[in-house]
Amino acid sequence: MEAKNELTKQEFQNFMESYKFGFKTIQKKICFHIIKRIYSRCKRNYYFKDIKACYNKMIIVEGNHRYIAYLLAGIEFSIIESSSNNSDNPLEYSNLAIDFDNDWDVHLYKNRRFIFDGEWLEEFKRK
Repeated sequence: MEAKNELTKQEFQNFMESYKFGFKTIQKKICFHIIKRIYSRCKRNYYFKDIKACYNKMIIVEGNHRYIAYLLAGIEFSIIESSSNNSDNPLEYSNLAIDFDNDWDVHLYKNRRFIFDGEWLEEFKRK
């Protein structure tokens, strides 16, 4: 039986409402399309970098989309110790606004390559 590689909006919403995240975030909004893309690729054995977190505040400081996608995909990932600003106010992931309509990578020239699979992706294949 083939593994499910596509994430639906409903599955994502259910996860965000029910999952007990170990960390919080300082990000106010996330993009469903980015998480969906990372999730699908993780299910095909790709890995895109470790997550950076401030353990003092228990917040993710770099890699919020990857953090959520990795958890959804059920893959092992590493967390690198980092620091955060004293003015950072941690938020629960369940309180984040979710952009279901816009694919943020479309608007950033340097990120457009991430929209489609290509040769660039092979450097992230897990061995």
